[in-house]
Amino acid sequence: MGFLRLLNPHPERLANGALDRTYVAGLDGTPTAVRKVWETDRIVRLERESRDSGNVYIPWQVEGHGELLLCTATLMEREPPYHLPVELARGSVNRLRTKAEIWKMAGLRVPRELAAQIQTSSQTFVQAATSQQDELAAAAAAEEAIRQSLNATERLGSEYAQQTLRIRHQAAGPLPTLLAGNLGNEMLPANTEPMFRAAFNAAVVPCSWRDVQPTADRWEWGACDKQVQWCYRYGLKVIGGPLVSLHRERLPDWVTAGSLDLAGLAKAVRRFVEAAVERYRNQVHLWHAVSATTADPWLGDEQKLRLAALVVETARRRDSRTPVFLSVDQPWGEPLAWGRATLSPVQFVDFLLRADADIAGIGLEINHGYWPGGSLPRDVLEVTDHIDMWAMLGLPLIVMFTIPSSLEPDSLASDRSVVSPFAFPSGLSAQDQKRKVEQLWPALLAKQPVQALVWNQVFDSLPHRYAHGGLFTGQALPKPALGSLLALRREHLD
Repeated sequence: MGFLRLLNPHPERLANGALDRTYVAGLDGTPTAVRKVWETDRIVRLERESRDSGNVYIPWQVEGHGELLLCTATLMEREPPYHLPVELARGSVNRLRTKAEIWKMAGLRVPRELAAQIQTSSQTFVQAATSQQDELAAAAAAEEAIRQSLNATERLGSEYAQQTLRIRHQAAGPLPTLLAGNLGNEMLPANTEPMFRAAFNAAVVPCSWRDVQPTADRWEWGACDKQVQWCYRYGLKVIGGPLVSLHRERLPDWVTAGSLDLAGLAKAVRRFVEAAVERYRNQVHLWHAVSATTADPWLGDEQKLRLAALVVETARRRDSRTPVFLSVDQPWGEPLAWGRATLSPVQFVDFLLRADADIAGIGLEINHGYWPGGSLPRDVLEVTDHIDMWAMLGLPLIVMFTIPSSLEPDSLASDRSVVSPFAFPSGLSAQDQKRKVEQLWPALLAKQPVQALVWNQVFDSLPHRYAHGGLFTGQALPKPALGSLLALRREHLD
């Protein structure tokens, strides 16, 4: 049994549920389960099976940034406790400096002001690290070093996006990236149509199995037909699907009621996929075949892999000309840390690729800040580094985002995941959503492997999964983030 002991001079910092969302990861970033034990009111012990060194990931409130998932540098097992704020500062500053140097070697020009910010955060960290005999003084300096490093991280991400996009434009003009919005399961409100078409050059037509085939012998294609026709009328590329979701609650009730064995489920899956692909062949530009999860225990990993392969194979057999991709949710694999999964999302996709599944791309569903069904909030470097890791599989990436804009209850949201109120101690607004879009999306657009960016929940006025994650309010009015996406398209895609 391995362990890490962490000292936190301000235990109230962990009284907001942050410790419940803490995990340890190795060099590959895969979360591992840990048991948390308070030894005293200031020292917590993290116990895990492995005795290898690892990085501690913990949600941490930072002035001016809200709550973000921070990580320490690599920690080895030892009896004396680590000073948690100092180690988080070490991890934040080290990551910033390392990434800045890597990008500089790749040609990034670091402005003098940014270089000064990086240097200042390093000096403040040194002050924290060398004053640990005074726990409170070290904590104060560490908190300031974290804040400074995150300020510089935002600036570094912005410089990377601006300079990389400029180079890509010089080489090839407007980018070919798809910028898509999910139309949902109903026709969009009429007043939103012009704004949707201005912001996006593609649309997701969900064609959900649950909605299209509510009973085994009843098919309802009307909404999908209208959405596809609307897209063609206005020249929008069509992303069809996900045809099948491996989340239990997103499948038809008659499928999950328990009367079907695996063979019967496979037969029903094949029948639906064949019908959908036949109906919209030559009208869909990209098939989203499967939305996969490794966390839902209603099917085992092998069963999920078999079904995913079946859906991909069936779609390709019925429409060999249109590319097919599958997606995974919670792509960092957080459920592994709580024993709710045994495979990481990367392992899931890798198994399918090794089995020669004919996949043309990988979708990453990032429901940013929602918990427990989404992804913990991360800064721009954490997100872009994760994109780089997925790109190592050698396939185009389709990144699908939902970002919250309010902490208020949402009666139309079906997912029970919520945004931690501690992430936004002064409240969460549509301006916060806009700010997060402007931090993350340009950097993602700059990534060559990212072939499509999808806003996965456009309308709060229609039934949806996550609370207040749309670009239009419950009254079908535009939020500020929509303007940011519109500007992004005008500058880089058209």
